[in-house]
This record gives sequence, structure tokens and C-alpha cells, in this order.
Amino acid sequence: MEALKEDIKFDRELNLEGLSCPVPIVMTSETVKKMNEGEVLKVVATDPGFERDVWNWSKQTKNELIRVSKEDGKTVAYIKKTSEGKEPSLGYWIRFHALGVKLHLRLFLLKLNPFVKKPDHFITFTAISEGTRAEKFLKGKHGAVLIPIPDEIDPRCGVVLAVRGEDKAKEIYELLRKEGFGVETIYRKKNKHYERVYPKPTDD
Repeated sequence: MEALKEDIKFDRELNLEGLSCPVPIVMTSETVKKMNEGEVLKVVATDPGFERDVWNWSKQTKNELIRVSKEDGKTVAYIKKTSEGKEPSLGYWIRFHALGVKLHLRLFLLKLNPFVKKPDHFITFTAISEGTRAEKFLKGKHGAVLIPIPDEIDPRCGVVLAVRGEDKAKEIYELLRKEGFGVETIYRKKNKHYERVYPKPTDD
């Protein structure tokens, strides 16, 4: 077992530099699955969304995230496999990837359809799973469509509910918030720019 200056010891190291979402979190999960209880994995990644992904993953799987930090522009995480830890199956990650393909296709068709008014407000979530749960909860009502998060809002992996009109977006946001969904922010698209409109920074 190797030791660091911070006295964090690790049993395995996974270098994921240059790989993009969702590959880093998938490989992290698959590696931890093969480890023994109590062992620590050090992960180095350059994907901008990995820090958020590994936080969410650790909460969902109940493996211990000992520390995550930025070092020379890279995200470095130390993960301890716990007795309660339960990593998603490979089938889960295949379905996850299929979801990404589905959402990108949906966005492509939405842009092509000249008869549909384009959404101008976008609700972000704390995790992709929260967005997919919200879509199922709404059951196609309120005119909300789940699509990949625009890079201008966040270059990391993620999803948003796309809505037409600020009042409608706020209505959906508050409904989901009251039901316990992990909603974050509403952004408005104006020309090619996205601006945060709700909640305002002073409202947080």
C-alpha cells in the first residue's frame, strides 16, 4: 500500500486522464466492484464533471469518498470500499449510455421540427438520476422535455428539463422542489446566451 504526504494510503490507482463522461465514473465503479472491503482506490481524472459525478456516485452506492480535490487541473479522488457499498451493474451503465443517445436524438429532432416552439427555459438538477425521475413524475405533462444539458450552462454530463416560458418553468420547478426532487436552477436562453433567472443568487 502506497503512502502520500497527507497520510492517505491507497491500494489501487486509476488514471483516467483524457477520458470524458460517462467513462470515468463507469470505470471507477467497475474497479471498486472488484476490490475488497476496506481497500482504497485513488482516481485521477480530467473530465470537468468527474468531481460532481463521484460525489453523487458515492452517495448512491454508499462507498466512502475519503477526499476529492483539484491538483494541477486534475480531479483526484480517494474512495474506500465499504461493507454497505453496492456498485451499479454493467447493465445499469449500458442503460445509462443508451439514455444519453436517446436524449441527444430527442434534442436533434426538437431542433429540426419547424412546428414546435423551441424551449427557452431550462431546469437543472443535482444529478442525472434526479432529472430522469422528474421526467417520469411529470409523465409528459406541462410541456417539459428532458434533454442533455447545454454546454453553455455546464460542460459536464447532465440533463435539463426544457420548458417554454418563465412562468411555466417556475411552476414546474416549485412542484418538483416540493416533491423532494433535486432541482437546482432555471436558466433562460436569450439569443445564444444562458442566464440564471431563478432562484436568484440572493434567494439561495
